[in-house]
Amino acid sequence: MDKKWHVISSKSLLNDRWINLRADCCITASGAEIDPYYVLNYPDWVNIVAVTRDDSLVLVRQYRHAAGDFILEVPGGIVDGSDSNVELTARRELEEETGYVAARWQLVSVLYANPATQTNRVHVFLARDAQCIKPQLLDASEEGLTVRVVPIPEVLDGLSSGLLGMSMHVSSVLLGLAAAGLLQLNADVAKIT
Repeated sequence: MDKKWHVISSKSLLNDRWINLRADCCITASGAEIDPYYVLNYPDWVNIVAVTRDDSLVLVRQYRHAAGDFILEVPGGIVDGSDSNVELTARRELEEETGYVAARWQLVSVLYANPATQTNRVHVFLARDAQCIKPQLLDASEEGLTVRVVPIPEVLDGLSSGLLGMSMHVSSVLLGLAAAGLLQLNADVAKIT
């Protein structure tokens, strides 16, 4: 039985350029009332799995205030209305955050960030033959962001110990490397090819 919840009412609690938080009053398929149910409306995001010609990943390390720490992650950012398509956002974010550009681009997957409470999706792009062509162009919120180019085996070896601090970035790396033919994923085992 695939019956969606019915929203009785919805109230915006916070709305600015980064986030819209609303409280919904919902009725489930069986008739139970859930009130309030909080929903975060974020813009969509892009994650870029940038692979260099020598099979290393272009990663960024930046301060993440909610975690109170510096986190190693893939380049990425918010999809904004100024880009005519999501790939342009990915290209811009890679170049601005890292100074890298890539010759070949592929949309790998579109996933929900957290469908229980968030409306946005993460567009995962594979960028092949990435090379640095210019200095970074960082936003104020990216102050202190540094670029790290790490060999793929080193990244994969560090995933289980938290080398990348964001679960969405771990999934992006695995899906991106599989799309590049650099990682074989199957039901029994994942192997580097």
